[in-house]
Amino acid sequence: MATYLTAFNNLIFKFTDDLIETFPEENDFKVYKRALTILKSANAKKMCVIFKSYSHMYKEKILSKDETFFMQNEYSEIKEANEDENTVEAVINKLKLYWTELSDENKEKIWKYLETLIKLSDLIA
Repeated sequence: MATYLTAFNNLIFKFTDDLIETFPEENDFKVYKRALTILKSANAKKMCVIFKSYSHMYKEKILSKDETFFMQNEYSEIKEANEDENTVEAVINKLKLYWTELSDENKEKIWKYLETLIKLSDLIA
């Protein structure tokens, strides 16, 4: 499990780094990365637990690359599930703002990150 957890944590940071690179003017992604860094230092498994509690609600939409995941959801379930830890919700809502402007290549990268994070989280928790 530790190997999967390390892979998950490394991938979520790589995803955040790619978002920072893709949207250099968007400071929120830098803030989210700092929050993830603090969370990881406090509890390395917590990021996975939070991601999984969130992603299981939308797993089918994510795995089928259903764009309504970004465009039509309000994510109130995430707020209820993680009142104090809403970084996942914040990242998705921020991506929601940019989704229609993204190239097909960048959309595909995001889907791949989410798919792989889901698969890894299933192996961990």
